[in-house]
Amino acid sequence: MLRSISLLLVLPLVFGVSGIFAQTKKPSSPGKMPTAKENSIGVNVYMRDGNKNEVLLSTRIWPGYPDHNAVVIQRFFAAMKALEPAYKQDDDVAYSWSTKGRVTKCSIYLESAEAGAKNGTGAVVGCEANGVSSLAVTSAADPKHAISSSEDPKHLNDVMELFKNQSERARNNLPKQ
Repeated sequence: MLRSISLLLVLPLVFGVSGIFAQTKKPSSPGKMPTAKENSIGVNVYMRDGNKNEVLLSTRIWPGYPDHNAVVIQRFFAAMKALEPAYKQDDDVAYSWSTKGRVTKCSIYLESAEAGAKNGTGAVVGCEANGVSSLAVTSAADPKHAISSSEDPKHLNDVMELFKNQSERARNNLPKQ
């Protein structure tokens, strides 16, 4: 008796929950990529290292492209992991980002249309105090050093290498006290 009552209570719950998770609009095809002109949502994380150097890591996601966004978020978290253990998330950096100090401030913009990638998006890296505002990430594997596309399997390596070079250069160009 108790088992049949439990079953009666669980069945509507199971079918009701499946309705909640059903999508109301048709999902995008897996190969379809959003364009730069489509509405997107910025996702930012601020990080700081032990010497108070700051990093803004940013990406974009697009409503209506859940398959593409899943890959974008994986890249975003992979970049965060690559910055650790030197950098840790620190939300207070958002409030001190515009202040000057004897620290480097670097930004990494993933999924950037401004990078000029031929197919899809690329990434842009910039650091204050190094004399260069922002650079599009280029492919280290390409002898012509073309823009590294976000879809390239080695893209994250290219991003982290440029970040390393730019942040080191910025630290070396900090004003002496």
